[in-house]
Amino acid sequence: MATSTSGSGMQLGTGSGYLIKPKTMYILLESFEVQIESPVDFVSLKRNGMDMEALISAQQMFRYFRMLNGPTYVNLVKDF
Repeated sequence: MATSTSGSGMQLGTGSGYLIKPKTMYILLESFEVQIESPVDFVSLKRNGMDMEALISAQQMFRYFRMLNGPTYVNLVKDF
């Protein structure tokens, strides 16, 4: 097996001598719970004295924030 020396004096082996065994476990899909939240809550911000609507409107970014606050596909998140 060929070895190479790094700057710290450690020897790193290369070749087929190393085998990484995957660690897997079976978890039922129904046991997962997906926490759905709004990344940006304009109502809460306004209630706490931070009216961001004028700024977001001036930058024409409401479409982007509607996409962020859009639907969450729970089954897709669980599969991922």
